[in-house]
Amino acid sequence: MKNFDWKNFVFRIYLKLTFPPDFTGEKSIRHQQKVLKKILRQLSNTEMGKDLKFSEIKSYNDFRNRVPVTQYEFYENYIEKIKAGQQKVMTDKRVKWFAKTAGTTSGKSKLVPITKQIMQQCHVRGTFFALSKIHQQDKNMRLLSHKNLLIPGGIYETLDSGITVADVSAIISINIPYIYRGYYTPDIQVQTFSKWEEKIANAVKQISKEDVGTMSGVPTWILSVLQKMKEEYPFEKLIDKWKNLQVYFHGGVSFEPYRKQFEDLVGKDDFNFFEVYNATEGFFGIQENLKSNNLLLLTDNYIFYEFIPLDKYSAGERNAIELSEVKTEVPYVMLITAPNGLIRYTIGDVITFKSLNPFTFKITGRTQEYINAFGEDLLLSNVENALMKTNKELDCAIRDFTVAPFYINLEQKGKIQFAIEFSKPPIDVSAYEKLLDENLQKENSNYKQKRANNLALSSLEVISLPNETFYRWLSSKNKLGGQHKVPRLVNGRKMFEEVLAFV
Repeated sequence: MKNFDWKNFVFRIYLKLTFPPDFTGEKSIRHQQKVLKKILRQLSNTEMGKDLKFSEIKSYNDFRNRVPVTQYEFYENYIEKIKAGQQKVMTDKRVKWFAKTAGTTSGKSKLVPITKQIMQQCHVRGTFFALSKIHQQDKNMRLLSHKNLLIPGGIYETLDSGITVADVSAIISINIPYIYRGYYTPDIQVQTFSKWEEKIANAVKQISKEDVGTMSGVPTWILSVLQKMKEEYPFEKLIDKWKNLQVYFHGGVSFEPYRKQFEDLVGKDDFNFFEVYNATEGFFGIQENLKSNNLLLLTDNYIFYEFIPLDKYSAGERNAIELSEVKTEVPYVMLITAPNGLIRYTIGDVITFKSLNPFTFKITGRTQEYINAFGEDLLLSNVENALMKTNKELDCAIRDFTVAPFYINLEQKGKIQFAIEFSKPPIDVSAYEKLLDENLQKENSNYKQKRANNLALSSLEVISLPNETFYRWLSSKNKLGGQHKVPRLVNGRKMFEEVLAFV
């Protein structure tokens, strides 16, 4: 028993008993009923709760009929009062932080109230569900034997009211239980730097000396750190430098366009890629298992969910349904109700359920990220699947991309334009365009119809961008690192032209 790994053994048992990530369909529906009652009871004495008469709501039908579906504008007056130092406005607990959203699509960052309660009982709890699931799936996992590379966002300012404004990932970092702090690299000061260039430089100095077993963060920014480390401390494969590397927890953007690049960089066949769905507004899902890319809905994580079919939402309808009413293979706009005071809130994500026992799903788009300039109704999932297939067939890899319509004019037909920053470019861009167009037609029948015989649309165009084009565009917007990401599908030309201007 001399070499028995007591530390990881005890941690595995703790996760299994305290955070069992097994949600049957029946359990999940019961979870949701309890969560809604708990949130309404908790918020009934807040200013917003009194305005919406939460104390009079006795059932889900009451809730659905009396409370409007909301977007951020609904909360702006309440947020201003919280910023000024008032309490019990949207939450019954003291607001310690404002989580700042990226706001890359809308151009306007939003502030989401965060209390100690929602941080611990939703965000941190969701993290432990993810750890429990990976231990359940991989019996050789040894998370406490090696360091975890964590690259979160930054802390920006502290308001006169004492509330700290930061990226939600930075708030999670400073709320990691103290007993686990020593397992993370770089240190907490570097993790929470708001200046991205300074963060990368200091992070590389620290992580290059560590024995890293786990990586966590948004793919685009983790790649930035790893590429910088490779420049300063050359290595062939990441596994050559970090021999105990086991798993990468990723989220924030779809991983599929980056998967091949990470696989090539890591250089280990049995390496685990594990997705988490942790947004600024709450922690919603974890990967179902290591053989599937479906996400498991966390129904017992202090969030109540509702859903509006995407076609009805696009038509202006706002009649939502609860979890027990959803069907598979229907794109839904997801609404959340949470103890941070976001009620029937449209977070902007579109999901499609893949099974109902347990409730598993895929993120298939954004309400603001779509292209429908010619009646093609392109969703993010269509584009990402087409890119993934094309990259695999032609052995290419992408660092970042965005897509926009090129509108019909007197001189030429309309088309879809891709601005792509390749990490491994195609040998023949024309061949890449042709195959990508074919794959996109297979993914979306409306696009295929519009492309028939080049009558309405001509073949798509790929514009290959120099390295760091998107980095320089994000920098110009003061949106480097953390939660910030490049919008994928933009139903207009403004942002696309801004990016091209950096070439």
